[in-house]
Amino acid sequence: MKSHIFYILMLVSMSVSAQKLTLEQCLERARTYNHELRNAVLETEAASMQKKEAFTNYFPRISANVMAFRMFDEMVKADGTYPQEIAALSEQFIPLIGQPFSVSEFNRAYAISATLIQPLFHGGQIVNGNKLARVQEDVMALKHQLTEKEVVQKVTECYWQLAQVRYNMSTLDAAEKQVEAVMEQVENFLRAGVTTRNSLLKVRLRQQELSSNRLKLENADHVLRLLLAQQIGIEPALADKDFDIVLEDKTLEQPIEAVAGQLGLSPDHREELQLLGKAVEAQELQVKMERGKYLPHLAVGLAGYHTGLGGFSDGVKSYMHTNMNNGLVFGTLAIPISDWWGGNYAMKRQKIKLQQAQNDRENARQMLQIDIERAWTNLQEAYKQTQIAQASCDEAAENLRMSTDQYRMSTCTLTDLLDAETLNRQAQNNLAQAKANYQIALADYRRKAQ
Repeated sequence: MKSHIFYILMLVSMSVSAQKLTLEQCLERARTYNHELRNAVLETEAASMQKKEAFTNYFPRISANVMAFRMFDEMVKADGTYPQEIAALSEQFIPLIGQPFSVSEFNRAYAISATLIQPLFHGGQIVNGNKLARVQEDVMALKHQLTEKEVVQKVTECYWQLAQVRYNMSTLDAAEKQVEAVMEQVENFLRAGVTTRNSLLKVRLRQQELSSNRLKLENADHVLRLLLAQQIGIEPALADKDFDIVLEDKTLEQPIEAVAGQLGLSPDHREELQLLGKAVEAQELQVKMERGKYLPHLAVGLAGYHTGLGGFSDGVKSYMHTNMNNGLVFGTLAIPISDWWGGNYAMKRQKIKLQQAQNDRENARQMLQIDIERAWTNLQEAYKQTQIAQASCDEAAENLRMSTDQYRMSTCTLTDLLDAETLNRQAQNNLAQAKANYQIALADYRRKAQ
């Protein structure tokens, strides 16, 4: 019965164990959940909205205004007598001459107006502004691609650094077993009286050294796992219990001869160079935009309004309209004549910036070509380092085997045996580092050459 309970508990623990991801699975998660890539997607969407916003400048501009007021006192207010001059207006006003009068009229009003203006020619600023918005959208798309490649490189580097730590820990496990076996032999020799306690102390010091190295590796494993988890969208606080990697031994996944034909590639495919090309294109449009400020601006429009006046007496209302409607069609032509005095220098300044952008693009083209060559050289070096490390590892392993056999037969000192163990461990660690460096260099070359 107890065995069944233990088996059930083991199954439950396995079901809730940490998920183990391969390198490809880590990269797939990074493309979906990485925060930098998410922001790059949002920036691309924002650029798309900006392009749509610029397109609305082709549409008419419509505005409406409403104004109303109410005065505390009448605007037209006066007291007096009618003068003789009113007889000249009409004979019916003659009886009013000399009679007193009091006027108190008009204390409120409102006005409603609407205007529609359709630009016909705005110096090319609307057309070039739309082109500039499209360039900006292309820039954000290129930046998204560049960010994705950079994230892939970061995840790859972090994965292989973590894998290197895991390989080193495996080497350390083997070394601890080796030293433990030596400890048993030394203890047997000590009991037999064929060695001294100094030999025992040497082995214990080596065991403490290995324990210290394990502590360093465990700390490095913890930090690298946190970094990798953050890159692929896993909460760092959950990384220790919910996330782990599957170790993949891809020492020579792609032999160096298979990519040798790609040497000397043009950097035109690189997003960095394409971004600088877009910068040149944008600067050309900026020159046109600056010129457009000093060209004539032509527009046509419609306007209509409704006005209401209040606070008049019935007598005034009998011969005065208090509500009025009207409309008009108009055209405007603005010619900025004096602006050309300073505008000429402003356009020259924009042309200088255009030349700078062109120079930056050409300089980047050359530097990116060197960057591809450097990535290729690093890949060649990393490949050769793996071969050297493998040969050293094989030799160190054979040296350790021979030293172990010789120590059993008392033809080798303990110091020589411990030195052989150290050399073997260093060779194993160097091989693990060479493997990781090769995979990182291969990913870097692919990122830059493809």
